[in-house]
Amino acid sequence: MFKLLLFVLFPLLLSARELHIPITTVSDDKEVATVEVQQISKGVHGFVVRHFTKEHSVIIADAYVHDFDTSTKVATLHLSKYDGLKQNSLPNGNWQVQVGDEVILAFAYSRALLIAPSENVYHIITKNIHGVEWIHPDSFATYLSYHAHPTPFKEDISGYCNLAEIGLLYTYVDGALFTQDCQTLAVIQVTPVTLEQGELKLPFYSRVEEISTSWWVWGAASRTLEEYNPHYTELLVDYNPTSKPLYNYIKNLKTPEKKLISQFDIEE
Repeated sequence: MFKLLLFVLFPLLLSARELHIPITTVSDDKEVATVEVQQISKGVHGFVVRHFTKEHSVIIADAYVHDFDTSTKVATLHLSKYDGLKQNSLPNGNWQVQVGDEVILAFAYSRALLIAPSENVYHIITKNIHGVEWIHPDSFATYLSYHAHPTPFKEDISGYCNLAEIGLLYTYVDGALFTQDCQTLAVIQVTPVTLEQGELKLPFYSRVEEISTSWWVWGAASRTLEEYNPHYTELLVDYNPTSKPLYNYIKNLKTPEKKLISQFDIEE
């Protein structure tokens, strides 16, 4: 089973290299650009770089793949302001994305974070998938504790991944391993695999005994997570309403989470 898991994921790991591609078109409002690429998944995140000289360049925009046309090999990118290296003490440039700028996609896909329900599941997956550097979830749990967020949401995951320069998120939920972009939470691959869980650890496996809470932090993230599968399944659906592989996974569930099928924007 575990060799099968590695075999299924191996093509993804081969293609999860960092891509450096010139931008071919930019919309008038500077919110959409296109690039030519042989293959890429929707939701893959990156950023746009302006090169002034061979030695001097700057990141000028955030980008992620909104769509990919398999017939023309053209990816459509959604552009937005980049604040990954925000520094209020320094001036900001007012550069606009233009044709010829370089987009770097799948940045830090060689580094991954795994969210797993137990120590057993965590060790099985990390020991049988090679080709990535696993960042231990203790670090993520410490990040959540610092922010008093015992229940992780997208903002927590993307914020931590940005800080730790992690490109891939793996989430094991109810009989399947989901490969996701760490910033957009877009599902890149769904790998069905049944693993013996062992003792459940909430909000996910780590060696951090308790994630701090605080009375001045409000919202769902401030509440202690009580159930594993419902929370992470809902996170998957919230940010992937057009993913057919995820839709098929949810449709075949025999748990209450199957009701999330109504949230998809997919026609049979």
